[in-house]
Amino acid sequence: MNQVEWIIFDKDGTIIEMDSLWIAWATNFYLNLTENSDFEVGFTLQEFLKNIGVKDNGRSIDPTSPLAIGSIQEAETIVAYLLYQEGIAWSKGVTKARSAASLATTQQEHVTVKELPGIRRLLMALNNNGIKLGVITADLTARAENHLKQLGILEQFEFVLGSDQAVYSKPFPDLAYVARERYHVPLERTVMIGDSNADMLFAKNAGMQFSIGIIPKEVYPKDYLPDATKIIESYDESLVAMFVKKE
Repeated sequence: MNQVEWIIFDKDGTIIEMDSLWIAWATNFYLNLTENSDFEVGFTLQEFLKNIGVKDNGRSIDPTSPLAIGSIQEAETIVAYLLYQEGIAWSKGVTKARSAASLATTQQEHVTVKELPGIRRLLMALNNNGIKLGVITADLTARAENHLKQLGILEQFEFVLGSDQAVYSKPFPDLAYVARERYHVPLERTVMIGDSNADMLFAKNAGMQFSIGIIPKEVYPKDYLPDATKIIESYDESLVAMFVKKE
C-alpha cells in the first residue's frame, strides 16, 4: 500500500516554465490598459512590471510576488488600485483592469508553453506506481487544462482545478476541499508540490501529509519557501521512492 495516495501539483513554475508565459501576459495586460483608453495611465510599462513582480529588467519573476503567486483576479485588483491612486474611480478602474486582463488571457490562447525538465518522466513513474495526480493552480481552469493538453500530459492527471473553482485561492485551503468533495482526495494522504510558499501554506492549511518546494539550481536566494517540508532543485525518478512504501 502506498504511503502517499495523491500528489497535487501547482502548474506554473512547477510543471510549466513560468517566466516567458506570465511576463508576456503582464506586458499585454499593460498595453491593453493603455491603448485606446479614455484616460492617461501615469505609470510606465517598466514601473507596472516592477509593481506586479517582474525583476531583472523584465527577464524573470520574483517568486514571492503577486504575479508568481496570485490569481488573475488579484492582479486585476492591484491594477485597479494603481488606477485609483491616480484619481480614477474604483468602479471604473476595476472594469478597465478586468477588461485588459481578459484580453491579455485571450491573446495567449495559442502561446507555446515549455515544461520543466524531468516532469514528464516523473508523472509517468508516479502513475505507474499507482499514485493519483491532480493540479491545483492560481490560473483559470480552462487555461490550465489547455496548457497541459498542449504538452500532451493532461491525461496524466485525474483533475485540474483553477482559482475560478472556489471563492479563495491558495494559500487558503478552499480548492483542496473542492478536490476532496469532487474527487474523494484524502488530504491526510496527499502531498503538494509547488514553487511558492503559498503552495506550502496551502498544503499546511488543508491538512495535507507534507509539501515539497521546487527551487531550480540557478535561483538564489533559496529562503523563500520557509513552510516547505522538503526542498528539491529538479525532478528525477528517485522522488518516487519517497512516495511509495517499500514492501
